[in-house]
Formats: sequence, structure tokens, C-alpha cells
Amino acid sequence: MEENINMTAERSLEIITEQIAQSRRAVSKSTGQSLYISGLCTMCMAVVVPIVNFLLNTPLGHLLWFALPFIILFIIRTNNKEREHAPVSFVGSLVGKTWITFGIFGLGFFILANVWNYILYHSVTNPTAIIAHHVDFSPIIILLMGMAVAMTGHILKSKWLVWFGIIASLVIAIGSYAGIGSMILARCGAPLQMVAQSNTFLPCVSVFVFALFGLTLPGWMLKKQK
Repeated sequence: MEENINMTAERSLEIITEQIAQSRRAVSKSTGQSLYISGLCTMCMAVVVPIVNFLLNTPLGHLLWFALPFIILFIIRTNNKEREHAPVSFVGSLVGKTWITFGIFGLGFFILANVWNYILYHSVTNPTAIIAHHVDFSPIIILLMGMAVAMTGHILKSKWLVWFGIIASLVIAIGSYAGIGSMILARCGAPLQMVAQSNTFLPCVSVFVFALFGLTLPGWMLKKQK
């Protein structure tokens, strides 16, 4: 009788352990799915924006970035309706809030910087003053994105993701401030028009890289884990 009770207790413990493991896997895959979708959408937008800028011969294509959060949210919600809903986890909530915070800061800074630049160009006639006070928002957004990637790495306990976010954002931000990308294009014999417009598409290249390694790849790894 006592043996049966012990076996029943052991079996109950096994069932509970299996249920917890299954729940954790479901949560991880749900978080991974959201990261994966966000990364793919961001990569696609990073390709579409420079194409629009090139076709229209204007940087107005960057306004499409404002639509990105709504596109991501719509796809994620549509995807969740078509499959079994995973429970909301503390880890998934932290990852989501990290990227929502980045989006708020990034878009907010983007708006304020463009408003300032618009006022500057229409109120100052001295070209030197315009250049001196012009706000280059790309490096700041890259640093913010790198911080979001590093925080995601900490939350997911992924050291390589943490170091990628820190090192890549610092290198790209400094390179952007120094105009290294334009210098490389010029030295490689790129057309003058491409060099002149490099500030409109090189930031999109940086965002594409961050979305690939900071969102899509970690999301795919979480989705595929057993």
C-alpha cells in the first residue's frame, strides 16, 4: 500500500514537471515567434525604405518607419489567433516591453530631430550654422537599438546577443558620426550620386543587420528549440 502511494506521488511529480517543461517551451516559442516576426518585418522595411527614397529621389521614404509598429502588431495578433495561445510569461513580457520602450524612444527622437532640422533649415541662412546644429539622428537610434538587443540578450540569458548589441551599436554609431560608410563607398569607386545619398540608405543597412542578428536569429532559435 505504501509503495503504491509512493509510486503515485512520484508519478504526480513527473506529470507536474512535464507540464511545467511544456509550458516553458510554449512560452519560449511564443516569445521567439514574436521576435522572429518583428525581425522579418523590420528587415523588409529596411529594404523598402531606401528603394522608395531612390525612386522618389527624396528621404520621405523614412516616414514609412512610423507604420512598422502597427504592421508588426497586426501580424503578431493575426498569427496568435491562428494557433494555440501560449500563456503570458514574465520573460516574454520583459522582452516585449524592452522593444516597445525602444520604439517609443526611437520614434520620439526621430520626430523631434526632424522637427528641429526642419526649423533649422527654414530659419537659418548660414550653411555653416546649419551643418553645425543639424541633428544626425541615425547614430542615436542605432545606440538605442543596440541597447534593446543587449537587454534582450540579458533577459534571454544569451551572452553573444548581449555582446553583439553592445559592440555592433558602438562601432556603427561611431562609424556613422565619422562618415566612414561614405568614405568606403567613395574609395571603392561608387557613383557620386550614391555617395551623396549614402546617409539615406546606410542607416537602413545598419537596421537590417541589427534586425537580422538581434531579432530574427534569436527568435528563430527560440522557435526551434525542443
